[in-house]
Amino acid sequence: MRKAKVGIVFAAFLMLISLIVLSGPVLTIYSQGIACVQDSFTLSLAGGVSDVEVPVPASIIPESALVSSVATVLSQSFAYTNTADLLSAAVGRKVEVMTSNGIYRGTLLAYNADTITMIDSSGTIRTIANPQQVSLGDQGVFALDPMLKLKVRSSAAGDVPATISYLTRDLSWDGSYICILDEDRSTISLNGQITLRNQCGYDFTGATVRFVAGDVNQVAPKYYDTMRAAPAPMAMETGASEQSAFEYHLYTLPGTIDLASGDSLVVPYTEGSDISVNKTYLYDGANGSGVQVKISFENSEDEGLGIPLPAGTVRLFGKADGALLFLGEDAIGHTAKDETVNLTVGSAFDIVGERTQLSRVKIATSTYRETYSIILRNHKDEDVSITVREHPNGTWNIVSSSQAYEKIDSNTIDFTLSVPAGGKSEVEYTVEYYY
Repeated sequence: MRKAKVGIVFAAFLMLISLIVLSGPVLTIYSQGIACVQDSFTLSLAGGVSDVEVPVPASIIPESALVSSVATVLSQSFAYTNTADLLSAAVGRKVEVMTSNGIYRGTLLAYNADTITMIDSSGTIRTIANPQQVSLGDQGVFALDPMLKLKVRSSAAGDVPATISYLTRDLSWDGSYICILDEDRSTISLNGQITLRNQCGYDFTGATVRFVAGDVNQVAPKYYDTMRAAPAPMAMETGASEQSAFEYHLYTLPGTIDLASGDSLVVPYTEGSDISVNKTYLYDGANGSGVQVKISFENSEDEGLGIPLPAGTVRLFGKADGALLFLGEDAIGHTAKDETVNLTVGSAFDIVGERTQLSRVKIATSTYRETYSIILRNHKDEDVSITVREHPNGTWNIVSSSQAYEKIDSNTIDFTLSVPAGGKSEVEYTVEYYY
């Protein structure tokens, strides 16, 4: 009975493996510049112990690799010599150095940008300046193609299906959004897209691509991609599926994607239209900025969205004379469903803020009294409402104020001023600080 059960499990395992073999690689990509890769391959085995090489990315994290098969993996190692480290790997080996004065042969001892140090067959140590060419001789001693080397034991010879999973660096995604403001400036259309970047040194063909929104903890320091390829043509199919995964959100792009090493591929994943927006003005004079223009909208099903939005850059466009006009951009963090998206678009040209400290008096050993005046001038042909933000610090108390205020937190208060078209409004307040 037990043997029959084992046989059923074994058959089910083979069926699962064969199904995986028929599918392409699965790439689960994180914004921190790493990806989890699952792929299938065939082990061509002789009876007993066999040595097998599996192509992998140069940026693989070797200790994360897991090979699953009915055969037994006895050991695995990563073999790769980066071209930038090739001379380092050649120290202690026979080399041939060509210069303008002739050719020198010997064993490489050391090197730097301009010189090669070697010892020849007579025991003479030579330092050769400005080498024109260095031949490393037998290239077979160097693993120039990244490979995962497996030592596998099998009771029978033949081809055996297997799967491999691993983490690799230098695969990443960035989110971005294109928002177009309608003519009456009350709604926007939104297109969400993902830029996939592959600098891991490996081509993926027919891959199922997933990306994770959320910040996973990593022990190793972050690796940043310094190469930036020109964007490849955008795939036009939208409608990524989304699901919760642990404490993150997982998005699966439709169809399959070819993502060659060096590619930067833009893929749309969501869209919405007729999303109601609210435009507001904020003047934070203590930070030295002008009157900021802000746009906000709700990430809700009622507004045609209602899915967790990955972090990214939001670019806002308007329309002028039938053509698009860039209005500004801002970055958003990961935004959950039914939360508000707040964007700072730019500074208002026709609204001017002026903040003046009128007085500062020390009234006790650790107590100061300060008075501020904030004036807002509106050169537009319509009335506007502007939030004036101030940042009292320490232990503070508003002694007097010409306008009502709202305490936002321990060092932020907001005034709301109505400023008429072509006119101005002012708030003056006095605050005492206790240090």
